[in-house]
Amino acid sequence: MAQADLIAQTPRGSSIQKIEAGKFLVCDSENVCFFTRSLYLAEEQLEEMELGYRFPYSTNFRKAPA
Repeated sequence: MAQADLIAQTPRGSSIQKIEAGKFLVCDSENVCFFTRSLYLAEEQLEEMELGYRFPYSTNFRKAPA
């Protein structure tokens, strides 16, 4: 991967790489990769891969008071 094509790399080993005009490759540390059509979607995919879930899904669900 050319250094100029690397957009971001996290301490956990995930990365975003620009592959062609308007297309991005998002990979985690285990080389599981996804293609996206925008940098915004690439950042969202990276966050989901790093954290393991996306808003509003979390492990802190509470019952609403009756």
